[in-house]
Amino acid sequence: MQSGMLPDVVAKNGFSLDRLATLCNVIESGSITAAAGPNTSRQSQFSRQIKELEEAVGAKLFERIGKTLKPTPFGEQLARMSRTFFGAVAELASNEADKPGQLSVGGGEGMLRWVLVPCISVLRELDPPIHCKVRSLRSAEIVRELELGRIDVGLVRKTAVSENLAFEKIGTFEFVLVIPRRLLRSRSGDEAYEGKPLAYAELSGEGQLATMARAISKDAGIHLNRVIQTETLSLLLAAVEHGDAAAFLPTPSTFALPNDRFAILQMENIDRLSREIVLAWIPEASDQKPALKKAIRVLSRSLRQSMSDFARVPSNEVGKR
Repeated sequence: MQSGMLPDVVAKNGFSLDRLATLCNVIESGSITAAAGPNTSRQSQFSRQIKELEEAVGAKLFERIGKTLKPTPFGEQLARMSRTFFGAVAELASNEADKPGQLSVGGGEGMLRWVLVPCISVLRELDPPIHCKVRSLRSAEIVRELELGRIDVGLVRKTAVSENLAFEKIGTFEFVLVIPRRLLRSRSGDEAYEGKPLAYAELSGEGQLATMARAISKDAGIHLNRVIQTETLSLLLAAVEHGDAAAFLPTPSTFALPNDRFAILQMENIDRLSREIVLAWIPEASDQKPALKKAIRVLSRSLRQSMSDFARVPSNEVGKR
């Protein structure tokens, strides 16, 4: 193809795939030094390539703040488009070589365990099949990794989605308070409302779930005595299963708990813990990668069905006041 057939910016000397790859590398690494490593020649090369790329596109790609480089909105958008292009080329090569595709998915640990994993078999049934690479991430990390192009899709609460992302609603992730019956003196659970300490397991940190759960319990007159903190919902479930503590858990995690050993306490305003969950992605990526668009369509349908199955009320609830 002659250079005259290309857009002017692409035909310029400073515009190249190598320079675009450098841009992506620097943004992902956080700085030229981190991207280039201790090799000073490579650092100089990366600095020069960024400058040449800026001259080619006629726009600033980074703003210098102190000793750090912050990508401009234009720089981030160009990096996203570049990663999408690189991914599309990799997908094309994979299809040509008759290799399975790969879908990288980010989500909260509980969402991945109880919602995504039971659904990913639908991707292996596609032709060609798609294999999943799953990463456990917090909401802000999911959005950031999507915007950087380091994951293809993310399961995230709707309120966390940025304007750069496309999304489809898949359902509501609900929570219940589960109490080992050995911690209750009666099947009614009345003593939980009498202000007596209830051994309690909580997610570490001051996240939205932990903070709101304490507020709801206080309003209900339940005195939580935190005896353990964990970093994941799976470990919260483990604490409950061992009978050591009560915990707020996702509804799907409770279905396998036997009624004779565990009670689910009915509470006012517990729906405040519910999270509307969406499957999010970068729209440019799905536009250029047919396999990704197909995977999103198939996976979102399966996820919606899975979430709707979780909407039923657990059968072992105890009374509330």
